[in-house]
Amino acid sequence: MRIRTGREIGSAVKRDWETYKTGLLAAAAVMAGVSLLGHGLCPSRELLGLPCPGCGLTRSILLLLGGRFEESWRLQPFGYAWLALGVVFIVDRYVLESRQRLWKGMFTVVCVGMVALYGYRMATMFPHTEPMTYYDGNLLHWFFSYLRE
Repeated sequence: MRIRTGREIGSAVKRDWETYKTGLLAAAAVMAGVSLLGHGLCPSRELLGLPCPGCGLTRSILLLLGGRFEESWRLQPFGYAWLALGVVFIVDRYVLESRQRLWKGMFTVVCVGMVALYGYRMATMFPHTEPMTYYDGNLLHWFFSYLRE
């Protein structure tokens, strides 16, 4: 396994941008649109009022980066895992010339763990504890309220 030079890293990043920019820009547009609705970045919460397995993840990572470790863990323990996964992905994909097996396996484990935690949290925390709360300002609620009038 060889470590790439700065120029090789730059070329790899540019190549990925060219390959994935349409999808990345579309995802950014969806997230911007959802956040303009007023509550946050979660499409599930905005549309249905229900938290998703990743609810609290953005706030958790921001708290973690701000040194508020206990709050981050309480909000979404997988913030730690996603931050570590991001570092492993960047190093594996851009710095090292590897077959990218490490981050792919970690990704699978993290996703399965998040779904399991989601089930547990929905059973024990929903709808009274952040981030597992019901958002009654969701579009589905608004739509049905509008139809009843």
